[in-house]
Amino acid sequence: MATGPETPPACPVDPVMRILLVGRKGSGKSSSGNNILGEKKFKVKKEKKCEICNVVTQIGQTQVDVLDCADVLDPDVGEEKLQKLEEQLLSACSAGLSSVLLTVPLEKPLQNEEEMLEYMKHLFGPGVQKYIMILFTHEDELEDLDEPQSIEEYLEDHADLQRLVTECGGRFHCFNNRSKSGDQVKDLLQKIKETVEENEGKFIIQHLRRTDSKDTIINFSEASSAGEESDELPVPEGKEEVRLVLLGKTGVGKSATGNTIIGRNRFNSSPSSRSQTKLCQSETIERFGKKVSVIDTPGLYDTELSEKEIITEIAKCITYASPGPHAFIIVIKVGRFTEEEKNTIQQLKEVFGEQMEKYSMIIFTHKDQLDKKNTTIEEFLEKGDPDLKGLVESCENRIFCLDNESASFPQFKDLISKVEEMVEENGGGHFSSEMFEEIQKRIEEIQNQKLKEKVKQFKQKGKKVTQTEWQKIYWRLVEESKHEAKEINVESFLKHYATSLAKTEEMLKVTREEKESAIAEAKRIGVSHGNAVKLAIIATRKLAKQKCNVQ
Repeated sequence: MATGPETPPACPVDPVMRILLVGRKGSGKSSSGNNILGEKKFKVKKEKKCEICNVVTQIGQTQVDVLDCADVLDPDVGEEKLQKLEEQLLSACSAGLSSVLLTVPLEKPLQNEEEMLEYMKHLFGPGVQKYIMILFTHEDELEDLDEPQSIEEYLEDHADLQRLVTECGGRFHCFNNRSKSGDQVKDLLQKIKETVEENEGKFIIQHLRRTDSKDTIINFSEASSAGEESDELPVPEGKEEVRLVLLGKTGVGKSATGNTIIGRNRFNSSPSSRSQTKLCQSETIERFGKKVSVIDTPGLYDTELSEKEIITEIAKCITYASPGPHAFIIVIKVGRFTEEEKNTIQQLKEVFGEQMEKYSMIIFTHKDQLDKKNTTIEEFLEKGDPDLKGLVESCENRIFCLDNESASFPQFKDLISKVEEMVEENGGGHFSSEMFEEIQKRIEEIQNQKLKEKVKQFKQKGKKVTQTEWQKIYWRLVEESKHEAKEINVESFLKHYATSLAKTEEMLKVTREEKESAIAEAKRIGVSHGNAVKLAIIATRKLAKQKCNVQ
């Protein structure tokens, strides 16, 4: 007999109280798990693998399964390991969850806890929020204060913690993991039981529920050649993407800034290397409900890059940022403003166009240097190089300070807020130009062709899938097609550039001497090699145009 729409999905009766512990490193997560179990089963203060450990025990009349999960937001966790960890999580929790305990250490600033809440909802579904409880650790520190406080009094003085508790429906508990008292565990289990009763049962992951009987089955093995097109879907819009292009000289911290923005160590950043970023790199991540793409570029002033390499990386940058960036982030290290950086905006406008200033923002890295001197960025600019102050003013005073050694999430929230504010001031859109429009048109053409090929290949396999499953598969094929289209476009652009340059030099006789003369002249007036090469490219185009007009 089919159940009605209001009837909870049927699932096997599971008497086990299943508790999932999540939280950042050093939050007291594993210690709390040991406290619940009454014995040391989880490793504490030791490097653990990116995995889930679970221990089942009997507490009174209740069988309790405690799952200690590695920090899913650890920046050093790679994509493959993260995907494996997520699969383990979903499998371990498939029988239902009684509670998700987010461990938060008292007397320490919040780091990624807000993001962890969002991550859990993204992974398990929004319904899990009704089962999340904040587990404050280090309760003994409240007693060590000059004026001892209760947890309620402490929360009143800390709006950020109170906001976290409110988001979890007021559910919280405190642990003193040094205490051997069993009462704190007994009270916690009672709160968990009450939560399950209020929610009329355990939490069951949404996509593990029974398939909706109304979900249409698509049998591609029976698809006729005449009806093949009917199963294709319009390209889904997905979440709006925020695209950020990082620009600046080598060694200022562009790659580290990219890692801070996406919250993962995906960009190669090391202070021991003179230049880590030799190639343009793009990374996309969904963070706090926002899809963010960061394009990290090679140092614009890197003397080791040839003219061809510069052209190659500019082509990649423009392609990866297509249909246009929402912000050009010019990264400058707090300290001396070098000669190479003084004409940054003007040189970038040669590549991206005059309107880029409206979409430009300056990020100062090594914020800790200002903190050590008890100086604000405004004071630093006022007393510093007039050219730097002029650069900031040309970007309409849009500045942001980063400490790439500190927690990334609070800084990410503030930065994205500033970027969105700038986007709104610019009418809500992204930067665009004739160059970006042409490239986007080309990418879309390639993407559509690739998508048709992939859809055709999938249909030829003759699988049976539900309409819901087909939508997910189709979206994945769309993303794959888009990525491949961008890579193909870069290759096509470079071939076209090489051919055009050869023909131009052949037909218009722009000699090597003339190009070298342009570089020599640029160097004579104090321009570095990297900029001289770029100016030579521009000069070559201008010279070719002049000769064309004469002819």
